[in-house]
Amino acid sequence: MHVPPRPRGAAPSAAGGPAAAMAARRVPALGRRLRAAAPPRPVWVGAGFPQPVGVALCSASDGDPGGSGPRARAGPEGLARRPASEELTPADRRIADLHAAACAANQLNYVDPATGSVVLTRVAHLQRGKCCGCACRHCPYGQVNVKDPSKKKQFNSYFYV
Repeated sequence: MHVPPRPRGAAPSAAGGPAAAMAARRVPALGRRLRAAAPPRPVWVGAGFPQPVGVALCSASDGDPGGSGPRARAGPEGLARRPASEELTPADRRIADLHAAACAANQLNYVDPATGSVVLTRVAHLQRGKCCGCACRHCPYGQVNVKDPSKKKQFNSYFYV
């Protein structure tokens, strides 16, 4: 049996059955998905400026992701200095330098000198197009998909004797 489409806003008839009644209750605004906007590209990516060292090691969970607090840089020269307790250690400085060199060479990864593991660069993350949720060190998306470890289920061996 072919049922002709009814005009928008018209009440479902008994001939349409339960499927027609469900379609009438569907809210059009909730039926479609909106695409998430891509994060803005940093100014230094396309302009040929070297990547600031402090940006590579920051995450959205560091307190002030907007950069309007006392840790914010005053300009391209970085006139506002961090306190001595927040300075990078030599190991962190080496990682930041390796990451900046890999990004300048348009490489997708580099080897971490401390652990020997392969680390994805910001270039690789930008090619992916979204946060993978693995708490990556150089995530340009602010690690938005990283799950809160306090909400993770814990294994309880008491019940498995």
